[in-house]
Amino acid sequence: MTRDTTSVGGAIASALERAEELRSLSDRPARVRIMTIFGDDRSGLTINARIAARTPAEHRAQEGLGTRCIPWDELDARAGEIVGLVDAVVGEVTLAVQNTPPVPRPSRSEDDLELAVFDDLIDELGQTITLSALSVLEKHPAKQVSRELGSEAAMLAALKFAVLAAYTGHVGLNDAQDELRMAMGEVMNKMLASPELARRPNLNS
Repeated sequence: MTRDTTSVGGAIASALERAEELRSLSDRPARVRIMTIFGDDRSGLTINARIAARTPAEHRAQEGLGTRCIPWDELDARAGEIVGLVDAVVGEVTLAVQNTPPVPRPSRSEDDLELAVFDDLIDELGQTITLSALSVLEKHPAKQVSRELGSEAAMLAALKFAVLAAYTGHVGLNDAQDELRMAMGEVMNKMLASPELARRPNLNS
């Protein structure tokens, strides 16, 4: 090994240090992964960066970006590029997120929206989801689990459904969290106002 050659191990260590440095400098830090891939057309050392998306638009903006690969047969000769590739992938996804235009929620952007119809749709969907959950809890082999565990399972399933709906409906993380807080607040207030509701059987009773 000549004096001008950079070792692969040393280059990877420096690249990881650079990734942590970049994370500390940003309020929207990118997660950098350095991976080894074998057996396909991407076989080699892969550097990938991704910023946690707060909106579906930010997620889509990063698709196909933030990835570089050095083939195995070029790795020794190109080890000195690895730190620079970290800068490149982080810069690429950072710019993509910064340039993502805000996409308003459909309920706030559709001019012909009828609030009463929209509220009715929410109520009907809620009733349908609840009835479906009750049906599963009654028929599933795990129906003998505790009421609390059944309710938790229903909550987690509903959250996954909500995330999918939020993604397709262009609802960002902050808006989704606000809706969850308001929904929980409404339920808590109803329980305080009507204690008999709290004594009703759980979902899988």
